[in-house]
Amino acid sequence: MLKEHTIRGFYGSEISHEVFIEKVKEYSKKGFDVYVGSDSQIIKKKVSFVTCVCLYKQGTGKSEIYYVKVRIPVEHLPTLRARILHEAYKSLEAALEVDPYVEGKLTVHLDIGSNMKKNKTAKFKNELQMLIKSQGFGCEVKPDSWASSSVADRFTKS
Repeated sequence: MLKEHTIRGFYGSEISHEVFIEKVKEYSKKGFDVYVGSDSQIIKKKVSFVTCVCLYKQGTGKSEIYYVKVRIPVEHLPTLRARILHEAYKSLEAALEVDPYVEGKLTVHLDIGSNMKKNKTAKFKNELQMLIKSQGFGCEVKPDSWASSSVADRFTKS
């Protein structure tokens, strides 16, 4: 998934897939955990999808962020369910791709709410959490899914 697209750093600079993998290995060896999340936004009849890989070391405030951005026609994902599933699958693909290089914790963050009354996406929570956990990854949803709901969200709008 990541290999087929342009990988960018936090400030937008392009990096090669090889350099990205070396960064994941390097930071993982230094005790950084890996968080993967995706978000989408409909902009002018296109869906802007961002999948990010965040390397973060608890208690230090140090992090590295990399992301991939893809735009696809809105007709390809006509429903909220289709978009949310696509987000989850893209996050899972990225997690599977970096997993062999991660020494510590790898967690997938889903942009899904927990409250059925407040969040339209909450009805997909159990299904998608089971999908991620069945692959051996940790999984978080809102309000704890900052990699998707904050970091990836930031890049969908830029």
